[in-house]
Amino acid sequence: MSKFFAIFAFAVALPMSNSAHAFIKCDKVEDAKKQKKCTKKMTKSLAKARKGSTAMMPSAIGEQFSYLDAANPLDTDDWFLGVKSIGVKKIDNINKNVAQIAGTIRLANYAAHLNATDKDAAAELGGKLLPELMKLKESAPKVVDDIKALASDPSAMIKKNPKAAMKIPGALAKAVTNAVSAVADLPGAIGAIEPIAKGAAGAAIEGAMDKAAGAVEGATDAVKDAAEAVK
Repeated sequence: MSKFFAIFAFAVALPMSNSAHAFIKCDKVEDAKKQKKCTKKMTKSLAKARKGSTAMMPSAIGEQFSYLDAANPLDTDDWFLGVKSIGVKKIDNINKNVAQIAGTIRLANYAAHLNATDKDAAAELGGKLLPELMKLKESAPKVVDDIKALASDPSAMIKKNPKAAMKIPGALAKAVTNAVSAVADLPGAIGAIEPIAKGAAGAAIEGAMDKAAGAVEGATDAVKDAAEAVK
């Protein structure tokens, strides 16, 4: 029953996904014309993100997030995160790994939003997210290294996957863009989750947050190097 109520709490907190829905970002815009413009822009961006992609399941980030799968926040208008596949295993694996980083950060921002209406649910999610944010210290640079390795010789991959020749260069460039975006969002995610995680785990969080924040600079530099490698 506790699992049912946990799922129900998240379902209630999720924004509705319909054409009349004003995105959370746009809700904050007071001017009616600007809000309409914001909604139009976000709707277009969402349609592009959903095209040819599958919404990431929270359990793909970690089994501890499987309770969110039933009312998946990563498949809603405001928090959507899609994973694309081009049929080339190495690139698809990288896209999956980048999506796991982005998904962790997306859930951290979602937890911060949830904290305004359901502090208990936000604290539960925040407590589960903090260890995953800490893991990004090792996982993010590793993903970046994988991208750099593939980007160093895309012609070899094209030879092995001639049917995907037209997709590979763009997919590599997109993987770098997504990685840069994810790492750039990491400081904000840490800031968003800090007050929630402190509430869930107490003063012991202090040192962990400092370590997580310190990991951001190294990961950001590494992902910039990968971006240069693809140019």
